[in-house]
Amino acid sequence: MRIPPFNTSGVLPPHHGPTDPSNRSPYLADPEDVVSRFATSRERRTILAGYLDYRRALRAAGFVGYQWLDGSFVEDIERTQRRPPNDVDVVTFYQRPATAPKTGAWERAHVDLFIPTTTKASFKCDAYAVCVDEPDGLVELTTYWHGLFSHRRDGTWKGMIKVPLPAVDNDQAARRLLAGAWS
Repeated sequence: MRIPPFNTSGVLPPHHGPTDPSNRSPYLADPEDVVSRFATSRERRTILAGYLDYRRALRAAGFVGYQWLDGSFVEDIERTQRRPPNDVDVVTFYQRPATAPKTGAWERAHVDLFIPTTTKASFKCDAYAVCVDEPDGLVELTTYWHGLFSHRRDGTWKGMIKVPLPAVDNDQAARRLLAGAWS
């Protein structure tokens, strides 16, 4: 598994092992890795089902790219705070389809996929987006999200997960694994 164990603070470590990119956050994982690692309770399985549905909705709208996952969902919150996670924090870094206008009309047509109150209610995802096609502001937005996701509110450094979002649905194995976890 590519996702390291929690450290003593109950978070993914910001880095582990030798200094090579695979040993630092964000940890590259596929949806099956995420389900294998985090489908440990009814609440977590519900969040994962919503997350996989969210990925399906993004693909249906034409979004491709990758996602950073963070928040209490990728922490040992049950042990450290004696509560389950409520959602998973997601930032989707995406490219517009080649046919999409550069005017923002395509994003406005799909804005419901990035309104946190809507995505929390529909998918259990606290979701945001960054268009990688726009060089202006890309570094600032990436730095903002990395800074926010790499620390807990108390200042503890932590890691996050990076999950590719290809145009082709690659989540079937994760859905089967999740279905088996309900049994």
